[in-house]
Amino acid sequence: MSQSQFSRRTFLKGAGAMSFAMPFASRLLPNAYADGGALANPMIERTARPLNYETPLDVFTTRITPLERFYIRNHFDVPMLDATTWRLRIEGLVDKPLELGLADLEKLKHVTVEAVLQCAGNGRGLFVPRVAGVQWQRGAVGNARWSGPRLKDVLALAKPKAQAAHLELQGADRSVIEATPKFIRGIPFGKGMHEDTIVALRMNDVALPQAHGFPARLVVPGWVGDDWMKWLSRIAVLADEPKGFFYETAYRFPVTPGAPGAAVSADQMKVMQLLVVKSQIATPAPRSVVAPGRVTVKGVAFAGQQRVAKVDISVDSGTTWAAAKLVDTGGKYGFTMFEHVVDATPGKLRIVSRATDAGGGVQPVTPVWNPAGYLYNAIDGVDVEVRT
Repeated sequence: MSQSQFSRRTFLKGAGAMSFAMPFASRLLPNAYADGGALANPMIERTARPLNYETPLDVFTTRITPLERFYIRNHFDVPMLDATTWRLRIEGLVDKPLELGLADLEKLKHVTVEAVLQCAGNGRGLFVPRVAGVQWQRGAVGNARWSGPRLKDVLALAKPKAQAAHLELQGADRSVIEATPKFIRGIPFGKGMHEDTIVALRMNDVALPQAHGFPARLVVPGWVGDDWMKWLSRIAVLADEPKGFFYETAYRFPVTPGAPGAAVSADQMKVMQLLVVKSQIATPAPRSVVAPGRVTVKGVAFAGQQRVAKVDISVDSGTTWAAAKLVDTGGKYGFTMFEHVVDATPGKLRIVSRATDAGGGVQPVTPVWNPAGYLYNAIDGVDVEVRT
């Protein structure tokens, strides 16, 4: 099967595609052809290996992001796992270390949580001065329905000890270079025990696609995407925080951010957790041409563990603001859709959006610069030309 023949249908399959060898994972393409026809507006490739693909802005006109348009973030190749042999190991400070198969997780009570998944580096490519890393613009984010057992019910089977304070998380993906650190992350034990933290087996009501963590991934609503461990294979219950490069060094944010471009010492970097309030405009498209008259602005907003309280729109560089209509909401963790009609006159027009969460958090005019380019949430804007 050639790369161009690999269908979107095959790409989205879960258990049925698990027999492919590991090298084939690097050839999975979200832009692949569906029954002979290419996607009208394909995903945006940031890196081909590992797979890092961004969602186009025009997708964000619906509350639930379609699977075939949902962004993909990887550090290594996508592992090809067999549903019949995959195991989740739970160890550490537990009375009953154990391994669970997919059938064991299916037997537990399942819940569904709608939540935004966003790469911490979404917007990295918009920082000035430039920072290193995958140059995401605005599309490393999506909203889905995630279904599976609560993590606390899974952990209960192993009987965590009273000293439990942290969870160390590891997936099945590995670098082809032996010396590369394993992707190990961690969350506080309390967050793991939250009723909305789940081990997801389904995404938008179907089995998790390979690129999104089949057969199981962690869902940590309201928190940055690096904690949502894909291809979950090991959970260690610890008294102290996890060790390793991807926890102790990477994915950290300054305690006190400095000036753009300024260095930040390691002892001033903290582990990221919460997403920050954000909105982004889906239509009209940047650099598009619109006719004079009434132009409908549509987009999405989200705010981590807070509900979106309002979204405002400005067409005069933020001098005045008008409240957009919130037309559909996915609850406190999901996308909130907004719409607003502006009167467009011939010439150049810049439209900006600004979200406010229920706790009073507001999108800033400029992003909080940091050396890794995380948590970009500056006021969003699109430039269009108005003419007949």
